[in-house]
Amino acid sequence: MTAETIPKWVAEEIQNVQFKDFEEWEGSGYILDINRADRKIDVQFYEKLPEGRYIATLDVQKDIDLESFELAKVYMFKFKAFKGTLSKKVVTFLREKYHLEMDNIYRFELESLEKLDAEADISPSPASEEEGSEAED
Repeated sequence: MTAETIPKWVAEEIQNVQFKDFEEWEGSGYILDINRADRKIDVQFYEKLPEGRYIATLDVQKDIDLESFELAKVYMFKFKAFKGTLSKKVVTFLREKYHLEMDNIYRFELESLEKLDAEADISPSPASEEEGSEAED
């Protein structure tokens, strides 16, 4: 689907959709790509986002330092998900012409992220402590 094949009225509605509602979301995953010029990151989430996808592009606020971001490292992301609703006319057009089920458009804005230390989650406890607590029972 290219911009030339979409009628102007559909393209204009999609480009000018009003993002009214937002929810705060949280999820873990890793950064796939960093677009420093546009202040955007592509993120692969481990959990399915409430609207069904696993990959999303997040806008990064100006007060967040992009230089510290690392690709392929696990982070916990906190972000806002803004939702814009398409008209029934556009929804019907996309369904009939492209077999695309799309009622809403989302825009994501990063609020914060925290690097997770995967090795810290795997801290074996000494066998003697486990055995000692079982023996006392």
